[in-house]
Amino acid sequence: MPKISKLSIEKQERDEYPGKIVFANFIIDGIPLNNFKDIDKDYVSCLGWGPKEFQQEQIDKLLLKEKSDFKNNRNSLYICPCSDLGCGAVSLKIKRSSKDDNIIIWYKFGFEDNLEYRSKFKNYYGLGPFYFEWEQYKDTIGGSLLFGEPNYWHADKW
Repeated sequence: MPKISKLSIEKQERDEYPGKIVFANFIIDGIPLNNFKDIDKDYVSCLGWGPKEFQQEQIDKLLLKEKSDFKNNRNSLYICPCSDLGCGAVSLKIKRSSKDDNIIIWYKFGFEDNLEYRSKFKNYYGLGPFYFEWEQYKDTIGGSLLFGEPNYWHADKW
């Protein structure tokens, strides 16, 4: 049986161009996921900021209710504050365990973009996989709605 991790979120602030963003950062077993050495600190998590519709879409993707961000069935976790996946994103694969439907797995972390003409991909070796209990995961991800700075949207600041 793999180790079951605990996912939580906490407010984190990024105060650079295009302006301050307060977002819901991913915490796994008490450690911020964006502390991993290769994750670009200019990126913000996909949760807790932006219009409510944007936030709900991100939640639904992480709960596997909606189609993933990338063609190869990968979802973004950390994105550029402009929200354009062409700038790149820290991404991963997410699935429910075939042995135990109450377990969700985050695995195959990497960095990629969605540009057809020069698509880049970089594996983050040594990160994950992480196993979460479904109910706790679902409550944490769902609890990110309006968590950070929900009224901020970069288009209004430009």
